[in-house]
Amino acid sequence: MVTETRKTPTVSSREVWGHAVANITPSAMAAVTVALVAIHGGAFTWLAYLVTGLLMLGVAWQMGILARHFPSGASLFSYLARGLHPVAGLVAGFSMVLGYGGALLAAPLLGGLFLAEALRILVPLPFFPTENLIALVFTGVSWYLARRGAELSTRWGLWIELFSLACILLLAFWVLWHFGFRDPAQVDWGQWRLRPFLQALVLSLLAYGGFETAGNLVGEARRPQSIPQIMLSSVLLVGGFFVFMAYVETLAFARLGQTLADSNAPLSHIARALGLPELAIASDLAMAAAAFSATIATFNSISRIFAGMAERGVLPAALARRHPRHATPSFALALLAAVVLAGIATVALGHFRVLKLVDIFGTFTGLSFVLLYSLANLAAARCLFRAGNPWSWMSLGLAVLTIPFLLAVLWGTVSPWPGGGVGLAVLAFAATLTGSLILGWFWARKAPKRLLQVLAVDRS
Repeated sequence: MVTETRKTPTVSSREVWGHAVANITPSAMAAVTVALVAIHGGAFTWLAYLVTGLLMLGVAWQMGILARHFPSGASLFSYLARGLHPVAGLVAGFSMVLGYGGALLAAPLLGGLFLAEALRILVPLPFFPTENLIALVFTGVSWYLARRGAELSTRWGLWIELFSLACILLLAFWVLWHFGFRDPAQVDWGQWRLRPFLQALVLSLLAYGGFETAGNLVGEARRPQSIPQIMLSSVLLVGGFFVFMAYVETLAFARLGQTLADSNAPLSHIARALGLPELAIASDLAMAAAAFSATIATFNSISRIFAGMAERGVLPAALARRHPRHATPSFALALLAAVVLAGIATVALGHFRVLKLVDIFGTFTGLSFVLLYSLANLAAARCLFRAGNPWSWMSLGLAVLTIPFLLAVLWGTVSPWPGGGVGLAVLAFAATLTGSLILGWFWARKAPKRLLQVLAVDRS
């Protein structure tokens, strides 16, 4: 039997905003993934992030429509079920659980990797805690904070994320002070080429995913009506950060006579090249802090998706069980923690490369974003047309503009076939989509009442 617990909303709009930003993890863009975009974007990497950011503002506006009309801690699962079709909700639910699940395993591992590197520089001892041990500690502390309540965990996540961004911006401003701001090569339009730029757009999209998780905290938010604005503002803020950091890092590597696309850790590389190991340590600490913040935020997000799906009979009812005092999805959080701990142990025993795993998990999560954002555009337009809202044509126009771009991202991911672990991630995504559709078809034929239960409104 599901235990229903009600709790007075205690999470401020600032903390909900921090939760959304922590799920986006903007520090990862500056510390790791910008180099991937630079492979194709070159001197115009900043422009790729700008164009994608403008398109994602449209997606965030559409998502805000769904959050306003169908508020739910299960976010896209409920948005698409009620705004489009119950089967679309099943696709969203299972895609989010697995996509965010991969991110939940990758975040503490990535945090352990960067924190261990920083500690080795600070304290060069022969024996030191491994990155896997640090990842275990990150997981345990994150689980504890998430279990104690969204107010406490989002507040911690907010301040940790701000620390991370401050460290990165410190290095960026140092670069500008050292090299100046002007870089004519980044506005030399004669060197711009369409085909590689389109590929850069594909890769830059993955940096923006996660803003929609603001909707997961609708039940705990003091001002749930602010969630659509939080989605929009979080994309706007991180978009500005992405464009700025892409410009600064491209400038720094050009002045150093090196290529950004060849670096696995651009920020650390810049700091060391400038003879500032202290800033290299700061960049590693920033990424570790961001990973810790992302772990907390992802625990919060997936546990509420689990609870929402369990309340509607899609998953076992035990996953909707709430803590008697904190009203958090305690059973779901415990299950998630156990899975992540087992995953970290497997990585340690199998000696898997963390960055390779991040690439594989990121592919699955990115494909999920592409599909669900496309469906959300359709659902928002359908919702407004059914309500006779005067903004319906604008919503349709945004859908016509953004869906082809999202589908181009999908095509760019699977063609040419990536093979290896990334290819397995694509197959896993296809299997998740197929399985969700088969389950929906089976329920429509054999248990239509169960399928309609997906449309139920949140009880918590």
